[in-house]
Amino acid sequence: MRPTSAALGSKKGFTKELDKEVISSMHKTLLGGERDLPPAWGSQGLTFREQGMRCGLTQHEGGPCGVLAAVQAFVLRELLLDENAPPLAELPPEAAGEALIGALAHIIWSARMGRLANVVVCKRPTLPSLRESAGEFICTECKSADDVAAAVRAGIGAFMRAPGVAMLLYSLLLTRGIAMVQRDADFPATLIAPNGYCAQELVNLLLYGRAHSNVFDGEQTVGGEAGTAEGCRLRGTPRRSPVGFLTLFERQGEPGSLLQVGSHLKRPCCAVFVLQSESHYSVLWAPGAAPDLEMPSEEGAPADGMEGYGDDFEADAEDGGGAPGLDELGDGSASAFRWGGPAPFDGAFDLMYFDQMAEATEPVRLTLRRRPGDTAPPDAHLVPPLENVLLTRWPAAAVDWNGHDVIL
Repeated sequence: MRPTSAALGSKKGFTKELDKEVISSMHKTLLGGERDLPPAWGSQGLTFREQGMRCGLTQHEGGPCGVLAAVQAFVLRELLLDENAPPLAELPPEAAGEALIGALAHIIWSARMGRLANVVVCKRPTLPSLRESAGEFICTECKSADDVAAAVRAGIGAFMRAPGVAMLLYSLLLTRGIAMVQRDADFPATLIAPNGYCAQELVNLLLYGRAHSNVFDGEQTVGGEAGTAEGCRLRGTPRRSPVGFLTLFERQGEPGSLLQVGSHLKRPCCAVFVLQSESHYSVLWAPGAAPDLEMPSEEGAPADGMEGYGDDFEADAEDGGGAPGLDELGDGSASAFRWGGPAPFDGAFDLMYFDQMAEATEPVRLTLRRRPGDTAPPDAHLVPPLENVLLTRWPAAAVDWNGHDVIL
């Protein structure tokens, strides 16, 4: 990488052009070889919809949905944690842009190894081929979160058009370090899977800054004899994630399998989730004020600070008992629904669902209610995929689509 003459003395960070060798190394990590990004990835920017939900990103083709959904989740997080933000339906474009800047800055800064992060911006409005890539990307080294935000702000126009997704991927790889991204994974793997979609390592890198291969909490050792250090160490989520993750694969797998998502992703610091259904990714969140759940939990609230959101649903499934009467859940105890302030659990709560690739411009409101009595979860084959994803987090819930067409 060679420095540019214009910014060597910049207070906002050391700026340099990326040479072909560095970009080729990143493509090897992304794709497994020195070849161009798939067109669906290279042509995708972080563009908001012109109608409907004003902070809703638009995806043009299948492939980079995991990246779009993760960025969308952090955009929503920025807005939900901002007490002064207007309702999403009334959000002005400037507020949506500020939320995108904050989201990208958070994602990039979270991936750093030490005190340095890198923000990469493309000079062109289209992604150059790998052969023509030398000197076409500017990388700014940042020493603080504020520096990252400033660099993202300076390049936000480029992020919002093609090749914004590629710029984010390059920023993450250089911030985390190509060698460290490869070491994060349990086994050699590409961040873009052979089918052209996000590998779990890339999703995790976006969610909490580490390209780990699994979704369980902490680490697990498989193989070897009990009580020995032998076996293969597998790495999952090291701590509670800023936003959550739920996957259909958990519903399809056996209880206790490596496909089961741990509490660090099921009980995130903010009430926003990336959803994976088959190979597609979308977003779910709780409407209204969502507190920063990294704050110490109140007396009587769950120790992980999840503030009782849906915990009563989970408890019944884990205990194997029947559902208690709703009058037992409204006393302000840990089982009460208290996200955004103490409030009695009245037997139902709303979640909002948004698919950045769908034609619909508005999010879908879903209402979750407790299934009556001790009704067992329905057969996974008889339930729409999206409902199956929700049942991995709220296994005693029935989902009401409120008149909206069921999404398969």
